[in-house]
Amino acid sequence: MTASPNRKLREEGQRWIDKIKAAEKLEKDWLDDAAKAVRAYTNEEKAENDEKALGSRYDFNILFANVETIVPAVINSPPVPDIRRRFNDPDPAARIVADIMERAISVQIDDSRLQVEMEAGAQDSFLAGRGIVRLKFKSDIVGGEPTDQDLRDADADTDEGPDNGRSSEEIGATMFNDGLAETAASDDPVPLGFGSNGIGGNGGPPLETVENERICFEAVSWKDYRHGPAKRWEDRQWDAFRFVIPKEDEEESFDSNLIRSQFDEGEKNTWSKSDGDICGWEIWCKKTRKVKFVSDDGVMLKTIDDPLGLKNFFPIPTPMQPIELTGRLKPVNPFSIYRKLADQLDTITKRIDVLTKAMKVRGWYAGEAADLKSVLQLEDNEFAPIDNGELWSKSQGGIAAAIAFWPIEKFITALQELYADRDQTKQAIYEITGISDIVRGASAASETATAQNIKSQWGSLRIQKMQRMMERCARDLFVMMSEIIPKLFSLNTLEEMTGIPLLPNPQDTPDQQKLKLDVINLLRRPLASYYRIDVESDSTIRADLTRQKQEVSQFLQGASAYFAAVAPLVQQGALPADAAVEIFSSTSRMFNLGKSVEDTLEKMVTDARAKAEQARNQPQGQPGAQEPSPEQAETAIKVKQAQQDEERRAAEFQTRMERETAKAGVDSQKAQRELAIKVLEEELKRLEVEAKQLDVQMKKIDLASKAGAIIQPQSQEMA
Repeated sequence: MTASPNRKLREEGQRWIDKIKAAEKLEKDWLDDAAKAVRAYTNEEKAENDEKALGSRYDFNILFANVETIVPAVINSPPVPDIRRRFNDPDPAARIVADIMERAISVQIDDSRLQVEMEAGAQDSFLAGRGIVRLKFKSDIVGGEPTDQDLRDADADTDEGPDNGRSSEEIGATMFNDGLAETAASDDPVPLGFGSNGIGGNGGPPLETVENERICFEAVSWKDYRHGPAKRWEDRQWDAFRFVIPKEDEEESFDSNLIRSQFDEGEKNTWSKSDGDICGWEIWCKKTRKVKFVSDDGVMLKTIDDPLGLKNFFPIPTPMQPIELTGRLKPVNPFSIYRKLADQLDTITKRIDVLTKAMKVRGWYAGEAADLKSVLQLEDNEFAPIDNGELWSKSQGGIAAAIAFWPIEKFITALQELYADRDQTKQAIYEITGISDIVRGASAASETATAQNIKSQWGSLRIQKMQRMMERCARDLFVMMSEIIPKLFSLNTLEEMTGIPLLPNPQDTPDQQKLKLDVINLLRRPLASYYRIDVESDSTIRADLTRQKQEVSQFLQGASAYFAAVAPLVQQGALPADAAVEIFSSTSRMFNLGKSVEDTLEKMVTDARAKAEQARNQPQGQPGAQEPSPEQAETAIKVKQAQQDEERRAAEFQTRMERETAKAGVDSQKAQRELAIKVLEEELKRLEVEAKQLDVQMKKIDLASKAGAIIQPQSQEMA
């Protein structure tokens, strides 16, 4: 007796297909506009010479130019993760966790080509209106069922002592599991990656080995994504992704038993004999936290539990949509905003092409065909004789009066007007899209440098908004990766990937063992709550080198002037050293100096605070705190005066240099550098002489002090 087909599964699958069709119906207008934009972008429609091809094939493809201009402007380099503790408390384990996550994410970015997929998502967002980048976790399983010999060896190893013949990594894994069991609640399971590393319960060899754990990125086409109805992205209940699987991969990709349980005998035969690809939808249901695979005809292909364990469940960040409306998730196709102007621009271009083809040198001539026809066929710098030349020369007007040319002057005037009209239409499109001429690298010779800088600053405001959209997408991906890596990556993989030791070693000291245990305990926590996960400034775009050099030059000049101003105050005690460093550090944050410089500044502040605290806690009577001698005080005053004189001379030198440069009208940077080098060489020579003089004075004072110390005891003995 054959079992009856499971109709409930078919009904459930059909309900999901109906939901997907309803979601597609809600976004049908946008999907149609996006399809038109793609056809216009690729120009794949049949070419026509009349205006019937408007909207499908463009002679002047402004859409292609805009997309290819804006995509490199918003993403042209891979994002760089910047993971730091939310509060910079002294915690070695927390610092190590930050380094582990930053290195692990950087490896995934480099190996899985995140930049390529983000560029594809950016192209979809500016071409169709929505760009999506998806995360996938993949790992390779090596090994299988143990053989009889493996089982006999495992039984023999059980009697060999407490270590059971295990390696140091296996011993460390067991020790860490014991430590985690002590710190975790009794019902808190050890997450994948922090368990027994596949070691059997008897301490024998692993049955299966997980290798090559990795996170992959995939740009999902705008045509292959649907979502549940909602007003905000975090409120949607399901996402659906289109898939196409070859029929021969059915056994590997889906649950064959589940599929056949929904068919009767006739349907099973039909399904088995079908050789077409299996098409359907991968549905992520947030309510049940399950992933369901459903074919287009409503057959449930497979159901799995939450595979990633993300807080927000879905494997994608918030989609990239350049045009968004509050309370509405439906995107807007950017090309639909200026399609009418693009059609007008294409109409003008087609008319220019028609007039250019019609504007030929043609005309009429009087007389026999053999007289002047040969002349019209001559090449450049070629002459031919004319019969009856005397007759032509005596006639009124000569040969010029016998030939009438096609009036091309009218064509030239019309073409000039069309070219001007086309430029105005292009400018109107640039005003709508926000792609100014300075972004395209275009400029007028009459514009000053200040005018170009103003255009660059204000003309790129909308592009800066789109750049922040890409950075937000990268940041969301990093947050999701920080959840996946601790849960699904093994300790071996993390150790090999980051180069930071995590597995315990028999040679570890108790402090090292405790530190590693603290690190693993921190990795089990939700990192986004304790760490600030961000994208390093300007990492997704290669900033202009000239602007970077100017910012660095301004920072160095400002730092030099600041320290020259506060150094006397610190020496006189009017300004504490830690306060001066704190002011400098807070001011430096206005510059994009990079993470390494910011870390160095933070270390400067920490060291200055520690020294100030140590000086305040040092007893007054402690050796080394005695009052300086009069000679030392006098020398210190001279040194301070010399420093102040040097600062004054430096300021005079700067003023003199600027005055000399202005008088000479030196415009070349090379001439300025040579002049500065010569003056600096003179100043360095003079400073060397003064330094030698001060050194001699210091030696004299030191000798006088020693001599006084020798004479004083002798005078006391004589007394």
